[in-house]
Amino acid sequence: MAIYALINKDVLPFICTGKMVTKEFICSATKLKKDSVYKWLDVTDPALPTIIQAKKLAKCLHVPFAGLYMNTKDINIKSIPAIRNYRTLDGAHSIDDSSLNIAIGDVLQERDFLIAESNDLGIHLIVFSAPSCPTDDPADWAKKIREHFSIDIKDQYKCSSSRQFYLYLRERLENKGIFVQCFTDVPVEIVRGFSIYEQDLPIIGINDNDRPPAKSFSLIHELVHLIKRESSVCNVMYNATSSQSEEVFCNAVAGELLVPKDALAIVLHSGKYAKPYKVDDIAAIAKRFSVSREVIVRRLLDNGQISTMEYETYSEEFHREIKRDREEQRLARKAGLKTGIPKNVSREAIDRTSPAICKTLYYGYGEEIYSKRDIALHLGIAQKHVDKFLMEVSRWNS
Repeated sequence: MAIYALINKDVLPFICTGKMVTKEFICSATKLKKDSVYKWLDVTDPALPTIIQAKKLAKCLHVPFAGLYMNTKDINIKSIPAIRNYRTLDGAHSIDDSSLNIAIGDVLQERDFLIAESNDLGIHLIVFSAPSCPTDDPADWAKKIREHFSIDIKDQYKCSSSRQFYLYLRERLENKGIFVQCFTDVPVEIVRGFSIYEQDLPIIGINDNDRPPAKSFSLIHELVHLIKRESSVCNVMYNATSSQSEEVFCNAVAGELLVPKDALAIVLHSGKYAKPYKVDDIAAIAKRFSVSREVIVRRLLDNGQISTMEYETYSEEFHREIKRDREEQRLARKAGLKTGIPKNVSREAIDRTSPAICKTLYYGYGEEIYSKRDIALHLGIAQKHVDKFLMEVSRWNS
């Protein structure tokens, strides 16, 4: 016999309105019947979901299951600020941005958590400062950003992986008062990153589903928007031929910063690589700078080292390779085979969580303000992984 959840019928429509989530999105995300979802969202209809169905709804909306039983006046929903849409989407008029709105709300709540907990714990938050960039030359902007945020090319070369370089960049930005947090459950085709300008603790949101080198590019791309005091949402990176000049500029700055023209010239003239560059050569150069192959071929094109036709050939090959790998993984999962490297839950939690929040949770645990259960709930991981999380964060100040 089904056990029904005696939720507050006012809560679901209140959350959906506040988070700007459509009924259609809920049906698609939860795979629950449309007629049932519509009844549950109608405060005049007595229909109630089962416990299992209510948990699916809570998971979809990124709210605690217990929140469905609360009074609406006790539920804090962050309103979505005005954000400039710089995305390039096919059939953009029909895109349902419910998942994006949920993600933005999540990041805003995390920022509020950091501010509130830092005040309670007596932790000083760094005041945001931005470099002054008087010209419109992307190379000048890249140089100023490197100097201001202490992003040293020698440190970049020392990074053992693209993941380590992303974490290095993230730390440099947070050291200047920027809040960097990953968001989940949004396809990278819909959005790779967003920025929300605030005078204190401005925000960069990064799609957790993206690869580390893509995260690094998005990080710098969104940083340029913040320096220009813009709130934005973006999905197409690397492209220098966008119809939107702001995106072209942000991509150009990010490309020059991650792979400086002079540094690339030194690598190309080292004697290791000769034209026409092989795919393995591109991969080796990308590894040198801890960036993606897509960034390298874009930089080679921008600096006149390859033709537009060669660039398109490389890009198509990379696209086919990624598509082939995804299909192989899908078939392997369907056959019940293990794919990829086993998950490192505590490391993944660190990668998607602001370093400032990680440090706050660690400090709060040391002061016996947070329990391991509190930390597990906040990070969305099992309690058994908290010890590894705490151990990793403890090394940051050693």
